[in-house]
Amino acid sequence: MEELHRRKLPRMHSLCDLAHPRKLNWNVPKDVKEQTKAVAQSLDRMIENLDLYVLRFMDYGKEFPKSQNMSPDAYIQLALQLTYYRVHGLLVSTYESASIRRFYHGRVDNIRACSMEALEWCQAMTSKADIAAKDKMALLRKAIKHQTDILVQAILGHGIDNHLLGLRQIAKEQGMDIPELFQDESYKMSNHFTLSTSQVPTTMDAFMCYGPVVPDGYGACYNPHSNYILVCISSFKSCEGTVSSHFAAILESSFRQMKELCLSANHAAMNLTTGNLANGPCHSSGRISNLKT
Repeated sequence: MEELHRRKLPRMHSLCDLAHPRKLNWNVPKDVKEQTKAVAQSLDRMIENLDLYVLRFMDYGKEFPKSQNMSPDAYIQLALQLTYYRVHGLLVSTYESASIRRFYHGRVDNIRACSMEALEWCQAMTSKADIAAKDKMALLRKAIKHQTDILVQAILGHGIDNHLLGLRQIAKEQGMDIPELFQDESYKMSNHFTLSTSQVPTTMDAFMCYGPVVPDGYGACYNPHSNYILVCISSFKSCEGTVSSHFAAILESSFRQMKELCLSANHAAMNLTTGNLANGPCHSSGRISNLKT
């Protein structure tokens, strides 16, 4: 028992044993005071410029996309793509963080949610043409599959962003000329992340938020719960083309539109199956009758 007692960690001293706090008087030079004041004013301006809106979508949560055999994360990413397309009429470079901590010194890589598959689906969802629900659903599933595939590639270390960053940094450190690839306009556009997104799931009714990473962009941090979804939308008031509350309202509409599409496509498929079952025996007997004659 004595040996066991010796192994125990010593107890922390009680707060009552601590010395009373003592005020420290700082000798701050005048130039430091001026710089501190300027930084504080700059920070206040940045805070005032941030347009933050928290969307609490209560119609359904992550259990619905699961019931449709879809990844909730991929589903929400497609909702964000559809929303941006509905607001701005195009898709843009999108960043979604992917953890690569399974690797030594690994942190994050990028899941690029903007894809041709997503664009085709967004165009179908907003088209004035009469496109059947089953066709829209097929495009949605194709986009969901692509999003899920690139997510898996990124977390397994097959993403492109970290590899390209590493090559660029090696060129700099070795004193080499920067390769033309990194000076190309398309490379610069691909790294202008107008839509910066991240899933930060918690079991608590809580959320995290952050600002956009470019002046004309949005930040979108989401926390999907079983029966509701929290999304924090941010933008800058200094950009006339971005309004967080408007983006959130369209995102809410996109969530509803996607559920309606899923239910409509399921209903149509069920009716088709029921019709085939009802007509099947008649067709079969007819074919048997023809063979007999």
